[in-house]
Amino acid sequence: MKKIAIFIILAGLVTMTACDKKLNLVNPQSIGAADAFSTSDKVKKVLVANYAAMGAASLFGGDALWMSELMASGGDLNWVGTFPEPKQIWGKTILVSNSYVAATYSQAYRVIFNANNILANISVVAAAEQAKVSAEAKFQRALAYFELVKFFGEKPYFAGGAASLKGVPLITAPGPNTPQDAAYLLPRSSVEAVYQQIITDLTQAETDLPAKNGFYANKPSASLALARVYLQQDKFAEARDAAHRCITVAEANGFSLVGNYSNAFNNSANTTEDLFAMQVTDQAGTNSCFTYFSTDTYGARDGDIEVTAAHYAKYSVLDTRRSLFFFEYGEWRCGKWRDIYKNVKFMRLAEAYLTRAECNRRLSTTTGATPEADLHKTRGRAGLVLLAAPTLQQILDERELELAFEGQGLWDAKRLRLTVDGNAWNSDKMTFPIPLRERNVNPDLAQNPGY
Repeated sequence: MKKIAIFIILAGLVTMTACDKKLNLVNPQSIGAADAFSTSDKVKKVLVANYAAMGAASLFGGDALWMSELMASGGDLNWVGTFPEPKQIWGKTILVSNSYVAATYSQAYRVIFNANNILANISVVAAAEQAKVSAEAKFQRALAYFELVKFFGEKPYFAGGAASLKGVPLITAPGPNTPQDAAYLLPRSSVEAVYQQIITDLTQAETDLPAKNGFYANKPSASLALARVYLQQDKFAEARDAAHRCITVAEANGFSLVGNYSNAFNNSANTTEDLFAMQVTDQAGTNSCFTYFSTDTYGARDGDIEVTAAHYAKYSVLDTRRSLFFFEYGEWRCGKWRDIYKNVKFMRLAEAYLTRAECNRRLSTTTGATPEADLHKTRGRAGLVLLAAPTLQQILDERELELAFEGQGLWDAKRLRLTVDGNAWNSDKMTFPIPLRERNVNPDLAQNPGY
């Protein structure tokens, strides 16, 4: 029987039988496909386990967020920790052997691998649940590919020539048991092809996901993911409409901004503002943003990432968001990631309002609400006055302050064509290298320019 590698040990999938008082243990890392996907419940357990794979430290459990912010620091963050590899990311001097970069690449493909196998066995799932399970797997796959193409794509989509720019290998079929199998030794697909797969997956996910789904993927989170994708393509009408769909469904189903900005963070359970978050407890889950942004006072390291006075000064003295920063060891610290065993915020409703406001202003439209009204959702909560007829720059400034250090830094810097620490948005240094170990295995995997 062909074996299929399940990258996460799934409780309940390992069967044990007694014979002559001996236990025959099945290797949990190599479970037969006929066993792992033999029932509807087992397929759904793989789906749940794949959420845990998404929440690994090297992906959405924190690394993908803080690496984006360090790369885009532009004088707002300092890396002062002793680890040299995050310093490479902060300084845009990344080596092809950087283990953080390699771990994010491989973890994203683990999520994709699991999602592909769930989709290949969707017929096993109870008919009434097939559309939902399929939608969740496609959501998982799309987010993993989106992170890959943003970090490792040769250039951003909007740089032009997306059909010829190198993206990442595109794999959508179920795979064999070893990463070295010939089925995986593929050249890089184009940035265009990867984006089209992401949009196809997210569009289907948005259609079939329920409006509320506990702390798993839901319809508003798929809509906001699409809005993010379209922003990275400079497709502002599509981004506006996706953000509007997100807001409409979210508000109709009990999602709303929490009253106090500080209450949106350091939570053990999702708030009404959280559209999608990685779950962390003292028993499971990881929050590496806490590890590096917080300090030993709260159980983290020694405050590896400092917030500079230049960033702190961007907040008005009347802005209540200012009070979430804390001062320790002579520098400001990001209070969003202060406490141990708290969820990793990945999509908040506030982002949807700011995306709709930005796109409406760019397009001179008022889809869903005026830019003034949407902007005041976050500014009003922060204790700031209503801005009549806000400019595009004022909206972008508000976006920077509201979403600071939540993982959107590099992607906003690139799409806004900003210069970061002397590097142009399309500089080779603003893109991750294809990891050395991946190219050692796959000779068809071309390296990015500059590495």
